[in-house]
Amino acid sequence: MIKSYNEWDKLEEVIIGKGCIPTLPALELSFQLFFHDNIHGQNFNEWDSKQPIKKHHIQELEEDVEGFAELVESHGIRVRRPKPMTKIQKIKTPYWDSTTFYPLNVRDQTLIVGNKIIETPPLTRFRYFENDAMKHLFMEYFREGAGWIVAPRPMILDDSFDFDYVLKTADENTKKWYDEIQEKTPHEFSYGYEMMFDAANCMRFGEDIIMNVSTQNHILGAKWLQQILPKHNIHMVKLVDDHIDSTIVPLRPGLLLIDPQHLRDKTLLPKWLQKWDMVVAPISSHPEEYEDDDILLASRSIDINVLSIDTHTIICHSRYYSELQPILKPYGIECIPCQLRHSRIFAGAFHCLTLDVKRDCKYENYR
Repeated sequence: MIKSYNEWDKLEEVIIGKGCIPTLPALELSFQLFFHDNIHGQNFNEWDSKQPIKKHHIQELEEDVEGFAELVESHGIRVRRPKPMTKIQKIKTPYWDSTTFYPLNVRDQTLIVGNKIIETPPLTRFRYFENDAMKHLFMEYFREGAGWIVAPRPMILDDSFDFDYVLKTADENTKKWYDEIQEKTPHEFSYGYEMMFDAANCMRFGEDIIMNVSTQNHILGAKWLQQILPKHNIHMVKLVDDHIDSTIVPLRPGLLLIDPQHLRDKTLLPKWLQKWDMVVAPISSHPEEYEDDDILLASRSIDINVLSIDTHTIICHSRYYSELQPILKPYGIECIPCQLRHSRIFAGAFHCLTLDVKRDCKYENYR
């Protein structure tokens, strides 16, 4: 039986992602909105939707992900994998065209709460069918007694999105795009903002779930999540555009690792969480170097995207080890270094790459 209520108790079973995209996904509206914080201001219109990711970047990340999986297994943790995707497929719904996406960052669209699998309503068109690569595992867990809930599937129409967050820092091209959408006649099936959010907008704290909400799409998702988890407390915060796991990372009860670039004011967090010790994540003194034509979908804050094995052990990037270990050692936390190249290109590190389905944990109140 699966069971996972938090981000830190002893890890027993985990799904680790597989495969890397050989090209950028379809460059359309949902892509630009989702990666807004990291790509706004770049000359998006000159990008080629068929632009290949450099082969050595793909090979090196795939090699590192397999090494990461072996490292996790060496700690007595059962590692499960999505089914491999052999090629990118064109996809089409009645409302838009896009392409499929590799199941690499498996945290993003599935939330494990206790013995429930919750598939969230995707924010991006190119990831609409991504969870299909894990359905064989979800069915196995379902047969073992797990609950399996799929959120209402959004149509992801152009006029489904709330642009307010994006427009605060939008460049001229984005504003023009927004104006064109506003001038269009709404789709005949449009009913306003749709519920759209990723599981990675959420961070689990036992009875409490912190959820980053920057749009009306997210707020609708938070209300739905509260309905299906009536015994939990869903706390809405507004810190970043979407995913929260490179902004705050709970390491154990009472201890948070935070990114000061996105969490400049702790009063943005619920009052009970403001009382926790907050370790400010250092900026890596050994950042990866990239060329001008490399498109970086994640910021340098991706370095704090660590995976907790238990309340005293985390896996972090080997490049980040020398900065992170000294500040966590006083708290009795050991950092295990693991190489993971090009996480900024592929928009995910160790927390993103994993879906922890079994931890030795209880449903507890940590306030």
